Amino acid sequence: MKSALTADVAERILYDVAGRLSLDVSGARLLGPVGDNAVYLLPREHTVARIAQELASDRVERELRVAAWLAEQEFPAVHAVAGIRQPVRNNGHIVTFWREIPDPVQASTSQMGVLLRHLHALPVPPDGLIGRLDPFVRLAEHIEEATGISEDERAFLAERLTVLMDAHAKLVFTMPMGVVHGDAHRKNVVRDAAGRVLLLDLERFGIGQPEWDLIVPAVYLRVGWYDEDTYRAFADAYGYDIREWDGYPVLAELRELRMTSWLAARTGREPRLIPEARKRITSLKDPSAERRWTPGT
Repeated sequence: MKSALTADVAERILYDVAGRLSLDVSGARLLGPVGDNAVYLLPREHTVARIAQELASDRVERELRVAAWLAEQEFPAVHAVAGIRQPVRNNGHIVTFWREIPDPVQASTSQMGVLLRHLHALPVPPDGLIGRLDPFVRLAEHIEEATGISEDERAFLAERLTVLMDAHAKLVFTMPMGVVHGDAHRKNVVRDAAGRVLLLDLERFGIGQPEWDLIVPAVYLRVGWYDEDTYRAFADAYGYDIREWDGYPVLAELRELRMTSWLAARTGREPRLIPEARKRITSLKDPSAERRWTPGT
């Protein structure tokens, strides 16, 4: 098992790379938990730095290409910092720099619905720009990395993955394939100080089924993070309620497995997350059980 990216390692990488580029890291602040990435705000530079392991270089380079392509389409999304040859490699890690979005606030679900409808209507980019979406990317690795839970719990997640891979292969999608975000959760759609609604975190972008983006708000309703009115605002703005599709249960269960496995992968270095991971696993074992997951972990 490869070593995990930690806050201590990420901070050393940040200071080293910033020093080489003469960037001011005074007041640098870690944004959110460290997972596949460590994300820092550099307030003096109005810049956000994203740090990942160099094994993720293909994904990171694709993210930079996507950002440039979206800019060409005049689609509202985060922009890479100009004037820096990116990505920057350092001691087995890879760093990218993005323009800070001033005073961002979480967009409403109706705004998210409008933005995703716009995204899904974009033309398919040239071959090789972004590649196909893989809804199972890194899922097996996350389960392997979940060292804070029991072997039985990890075995359950692995078995669940096998079952859902088989079920997903049999799905009959009704929407045409196109450009999808790949991780369209609520923190990845923000409104800036000027009122513009912007898309963040482009690393999972791909050509795939729009249903994969639409399942996220529906799952938020399932786990108690949205109420019916909040979800309905999204579905009405987008113009489609994915719950009407007969493949909805499979895709929802797959998204819940991703959310659970991602959290469980952090339990080895963040034991405080073990109770929440176990609560989620318990709810996955009983599909009829009420889900009341804790957000913000």
